[in-house]
Amino acid sequence: MQTLALVDAHARFYSINRAWSPGMARLGATVWTGDINPSWDDLRSTPSMILNWGLAGAPYVACDIGGFTSQSNGPLLTRWMQAGAFFPTMRVHSTHDATPHFPFLWDEPYASLMRVALNMRYQLLPYHYSLAHRLYATGQLWMRTLAAAYPNDTAVAELTNEWLDGELLVAPILSEDNTYSTYLPAGTWFRLNSTTSHAGPTTLTGTASMSDVPVFAPAGAIVPFAPVVQYTDALPGGALEVHVYAGAAGSFTLVEDDGESTAYTTAGHTRSTSFAWNDATRTLSWTVAGSAASVKNGFTHLRLTLFAAGGVSTSSVAEIGTGGHVSPAA
Repeated sequence: MQTLALVDAHARFYSINRAWSPGMARLGATVWTGDINPSWDDLRSTPSMILNWGLAGAPYVACDIGGFTSQSNGPLLTRWMQAGAFFPTMRVHSTHDATPHFPFLWDEPYASLMRVALNMRYQLLPYHYSLAHRLYATGQLWMRTLAAAYPNDTAVAELTNEWLDGELLVAPILSEDNTYSTYLPAGTWFRLNSTTSHAGPTTLTGTASMSDVPVFAPAGAIVPFAPVVQYTDALPGGALEVHVYAGAAGSFTLVEDDGESTAYTTAGHTRSTSFAWNDATRTLSWTVAGSAASVKNGFTHLRLTLFAAGGVSTSSVAEIGTGGHVSPAA
């Protein structure tokens, strides 16, 4: 008689729960913010709830993107998707008698804008996965308040409508009238994937288009992007796009593993690629530690894209190997 194993002791466990208490995250359990309404008020309150849950020991909090209890609408669902791309858990959900929150069921321009947000989520997989490893290794939240990084800046003490996603400052549009007031702390801040920069501390105000998702990278930031893929196992999908923002030295560690087992808890079962940006020589260098055999769907090649005041420049594609360096084309 054949016996079927119902438990895989080496597989990762994940559970989303209505009932939750601090400490359960270490078991692979997480929580969501409840059966919230499809309203602008509930969208605005969601980041603060997730930030507070993180401080309480729940780093992977989900919400019902678009609202749960009744029918949503195109602008609200789009803005929620845009914000959700930068949450630790991006979860889209609705009640059964509402239009499901699949982008292709919604009118334009909202369908296309939601697709852009989902593509951004997939492109950020290498970045977010590495932040998850950093959280596991050091305890540093990947979604955290600005006050955690700028404790002496009184302007961010109670700020919850923007947050840090690793080094990225995320300030999505959360109002029906598309207005915004975005505070940037001291330093140089680039719009993500742009050469537009601002010197902080400053507050940016205005009215945004529906396609505008204000996200900022500090000078020296290194942000690894994947090519656009349709599901996680389609990675790598091509060369890793390493985006660097000029004006300061920077570093980032890309961490890869098998994506399924708990082997990452044992030394030698991850691969870490440590990137360093030398702003003076305009050189990105890297060293690799760990075994390639422990990685599933790992990246083998990369390309540097540099965002600077003078414009955007790229390098040729380089093999990652055990280390190397590249500079943007002159």
